[in-house]
Amino acid sequence: MKTILYLSFLIFFGLNFSRAQNSLKDNLFNTYEMLLDKLQNKNAEILAPEHFKEAVDYYKEASTDYDNQKNSLLDIKNKLEESRRIARQAFEIIRAAHDTLSQPIASREAALNENAPLFAPDQWDAAENVFKDAISNLEDNDIEDAVDYGVKAQKLFKKAEILAIKNNLLGDARSQVSVAKHMDAPKYCKYTFLLAENFLNDAENILANNPYAKEEARKRAEQAAYEGRHAQYLSQKIKKISQDYGLLEDELLNYESLLSDMAAVFQYQPKFDKGMEKPAREILDDISDLKAEEKNLIKKNARLEEELNSLKESDASKSAKLQQNEQLMKKIQIVKGLFKASEAQVIFQGNKLLIHLFGLYFPPGKAIIQPEYYSLLSKLQKAIKEFPDKYILIEGHTDATGNSYKNKKLSQKRAQAVAEYLLANIDLNPNQIEFFGLGDQKPIASNKTKEGRAKNRRIDVIISITD
Repeated sequence: MKTILYLSFLIFFGLNFSRAQNSLKDNLFNTYEMLLDKLQNKNAEILAPEHFKEAVDYYKEASTDYDNQKNSLLDIKNKLEESRRIARQAFEIIRAAHDTLSQPIASREAALNENAPLFAPDQWDAAENVFKDAISNLEDNDIEDAVDYGVKAQKLFKKAEILAIKNNLLGDARSQVSVAKHMDAPKYCKYTFLLAENFLNDAENILANNPYAKEEARKRAEQAAYEGRHAQYLSQKIKKISQDYGLLEDELLNYESLLSDMAAVFQYQPKFDKGMEKPAREILDDISDLKAEEKNLIKKNARLEEELNSLKESDASKSAKLQQNEQLMKKIQIVKGLFKASEAQVIFQGNKLLIHLFGLYFPPGKAIIQPEYYSLLSKLQKAIKEFPDKYILIEGHTDATGNSYKNKKLSQKRAQAVAEYLLANIDLNPNQIEFFGLGDQKPIASNKTKEGRAKNRRIDVIISITD
């Protein structure tokens, strides 16, 4: 019995000693970790990569030394302080980058927004390499060379952006026209192929004159892609027929059979001894007559439905609707009562219930739900259960601090984390819930104040509360 008690004491003491050690490390390292997280959120990996890496390396060395009890606490503290010193230099470099290289940075963002790494990889890599040279010179305090490289990078990023727009919009059209050409479409169906080429040239010219006239160019590109596929089909058919003219008769008889089937709907038998044009036009005339008759019937039916609906309106139906609205308002009040003012704001908008969940915080730059917020998400689950089977949209939002592209990706991951948490903890159909990251696009407060930015860093839960 004494042996068991002794072992239990050792286990208890060991666990508590371990917890104490972790707590001591957290107290020692947290400030420096938060500084590195903030630096990362400022896009330090791009705008001050050498200093950022050096600061992280010192932090990792200190952490390893602490875990392995390799050096004294004073040595570990010195490494952490060195990490802090270099991190502060990185912040200064980032500020200098935004001052000195603001235009190249903006051009880089524009190219990223057009997915240049995917649609113009060579041009993107060339621009990125020159931009890295600009940043490297800036970190070495060689401002003049940094500016020179920045000007070159800006031009290259602009080329990458424009090429990405063209490749994205015109890629399918170019491919379809190219395939048609290799199938000898210019020989077998030259007019259709010429039409595809003309649409593609139109799209190319539109973007050459204005790379941002994307909608107009997209329409021409879609027409070019369609006519390219059309030319492929015709070329294949005509090539086969030219090799065996018996196939031409088969095709013509097949079309006559199709027209006969269509004519049978209108109860007559067409004659093809003078070609297919006359029967086809007769069918088109009959279809036009049917369409006109259908429109008249639809109008008549609409009038009858209006009369019927007006007759059905009664005190009973109005009472039922009123009762339904009362039940809905009770549910909304229940949901409002679930949250404290510091946790969420609940707003009823038309047919939607909007929950600004600004009481849910994430670690900087991360999308991990911490256990301390499980109780808040439990309240959210209760709110959702008031409206079972309704569509739910989870939106992730950030403030305007930092890189917009990274903000959007981070907000997407955070919205996904909340959606996955809900799917794991309540009975929801996966098709019932969606998530999107909107970054800093929809602020609900000013980004100029600390309080406003805190409100903008939020998760919005939108529930469609009516059918």
